Formats: sequence, structure tokens, C-alpha cells
Amino acid sequence: MLYQLYNLKKTFLHPILRFFQKQAPIFENTFKDPLIGRNIAGLCDILARVNHDIKKPDYRINETIVNGETVPVEEEVILDYPFAKLLHFKKAKKLNQPKVLIVAPISGHYASLLRDTVRTMLPDMDTYITDWKNARDVPLSDGYFSVELNTGYLIDFLQKIGPGTHMMAVCQPVVQVAAATSIMNAHKDKCAPATITLMGGPLDPRVKKTEVNKLAERYSLDRFKQTMLYKVPDEYKGAGRLVYPGVLQLTAFIMMNPDKHFMKFVKYHTDYIKNDQAAMKKHNEFYDEYLTVMDMDAPWFVETIDEVFQRYVFPKGEMLYKGETVDPLKVTKTALMTVEGEKDDISAPGQSYAAHDIFKNIPQNMQEHHLQPGVGHYGVFSGSKWRTFIAPKVKNFMLKHNKPIIWN
Repeated sequence: MLYQLYNLKKTFLHPILRFFQKQAPIFENTFKDPLIGRNIAGLCDILARVNHDIKKPDYRINETIVNGETVPVEEEVILDYPFAKLLHFKKAKKLNQPKVLIVAPISGHYASLLRDTVRTMLPDMDTYITDWKNARDVPLSDGYFSVELNTGYLIDFLQKIGPGTHMMAVCQPVVQVAAATSIMNAHKDKCAPATITLMGGPLDPRVKKTEVNKLAERYSLDRFKQTMLYKVPDEYKGAGRLVYPGVLQLTAFIMMNPDKHFMKFVKYHTDYIKNDQAAMKKHNEFYDEYLTVMDMDAPWFVETIDEVFQRYVFPKGEMLYKGETVDPLKVTKTALMTVEGEKDDISAPGQSYAAHDIFKNIPQNMQEHHLQPGVGHYGVFSGSKWRTFIAPKVKNFMLKHNKPIIWN
């Protein structure tokens, strides 16, 4: 029913709202007082924007600056798996830079939400990202996605990129990154990451629970299955696949801070009336990305609720990978950094920092932590404080430990 309602809205409501959006300038000339017209036109524009169907956003990264020189950049697909691509931001100039794999979250938004993360790392790092696919576009014949397969993808990606790679986990994937690191250290894999940076993620939600964590604990798995999962309809490639629709995740995010989002649109309306093009552009760029979501495969969603938010299998040492216990005590060669935002209300401070107690056998001189004052969840990986304060520390940490792991 959810998909049917969405398609009904897309078929009938979207064209009407787009029509009014295009006609908005007419309202400005209809009334004697131009402010009345601008008010109505601004409301039409907002209604059209929050309801229009946006395709997967582009990264829009065509160049970077390296040592004062502009270097062209192109996207290169290194591996193409059913549920993800390993994407390389290839520089036109051959440079001997450290390699970093940015592991994007699977939490409703596309990996392009980390555009600012990528842009900031690019000048100094040979940068890769996990470009997750919308589950509704993956045919059933390609099988199902799971937490175990998610972890396996990361291991495959690291082995493809090669020894000495650094790995950054932004939010949700801290558990899978920690698991992949534990497995590769246990197997003495030469491609085990040189460093891992865990940023604002739920490695151990027991430390300090947010509303997100409490909601995940409040209901049984059966309740989540009954109320949150929907079948993809016939018009999509993944027809028949059971998914957790991205629009439900987006609604949950918005309802955590409805007043904040409402006031941002109030400000946009004011900027529209004043014709502040710069402010309007900034608002639209953010919300065009924020309101664009993807669906998640049902097994992955249910297992994440179960393992990460209800049973805490990784911090308790109970996680399994292909029948093998994932043991963080096996990690001795990979350096560890954690990054948290003081005001993070999705993954509270302490949930990532818990890694320093979990990875007990990483030497102290290979561990660092940074708590960024004044930022919430998104400020950990994007925005001025990410670029000015956090990114330089992350890069310095990677450079400090920039060497392939050698096993005795």
C-alpha cells in the first residue's frame, strides 16, 4: 500500500505542484503588493520541492586542488556487485598518495550524502567509496543482502584496493568496518586496513542511548517485520523484493527534529521573498540530497535491528561471520581513531569511543579520539567544522600510520 500511495502521489500530485512551481512568477505580478505575490510563489515553490521525485544525486566532483594545482577527477568503477559499487575518484595526474576507503552508511540516503567528506579527503588521499545501490532496483535473482554479506563486501573491497589502505566508517557501518578489521587481522590478511576511523556510529549503543536506540529496543523483531517491510511493486527491477522503504527512514529522521526542519523551510520562504539566491541555493542543495532516499533489503534491515540495536553482538563478542566468531581482540596491527560530535543525537558520544575498550590489544600509541564541540551528527563528516577541525586530524592520523601491515 505504501508504494501504491507513493506512486499515486507521483502520478497526480507531482505534476500539479510542478505546474504551480513554474507559474510562481505569475503570482508576483498578480497583486498590487508584490510581497503578497512573492509569499504565494514561495509557498508553491516549497510544496513542489518537498514533493518532487529526485533521482540518485551525482557526486559532482570533477576536480580537486593538490599542492595548489587543479587536478581533474573522474569516477571509476573498480568492482560492481549486486548491492554496491566500489567507486574510485581517479585523479588525472599520477600521485603517490595514501589510499582511503570511505564506507558510506546504508541508512536511507545515498552515498553521495558524503560528497563533502570525499571532497575534503581528495586533495591528500587516493579516495574510494562504497556506492550502495537502491534495493528496489536489485532483481530478486541477485539474492539477498545481509549484515554478513555487507561485511564480506568490505573485505573484498580492501583486498581489491590493496595493502596499506585506510578505512573510514561514517555512522551506521562502524560495526561492519570493525568486524571486517577483526576478521582480516585474525586471518593475518596482508590487505587488513592500516587504520580504521570510526565516526559517529553505533558500535556500542548501550553506552548512551538516543531516541533512535530506544525506538529500536521498544518493539520486537516481529513488530518491525509486520509494520516496516513492503514488497517492491512490478514497475521496478527489484519487483517482489521485501524492503524497508527509504521514505520511512527519512520520516523517522525528520520526526526526530521536526521543529528544526520546519524553521529551515520558514527561513527559505523568507529568503524567497527577499530573493536571496545564495541562501536559497544552499537550502535547495541540502534538501535535494536529504529528501532523496533509497530502500534497504529486508534481511539486512532486520539483522541490523537485531544484532546492532537489540543484542549488541559485536561489543559482546558474539558476532559471527561465516560461522566464525568475530574477535576484536585479534586486532593488533590496525591503528584506531574514533570521532564523535558533542551534540550527536543519532549516535551519542561514547558509542564510537567504546571501540577503545573493545579493541584492547591495539597499542595505545596507535589509538586516538576526537570529540568535536558544537556539532551534531552530520557535522561529524560535513560542513565547516568537519573541514577545518576534524578532517586535518583524521588525515594526520592516517599519515602517521601510513604503512602496509606486515605479519610475522
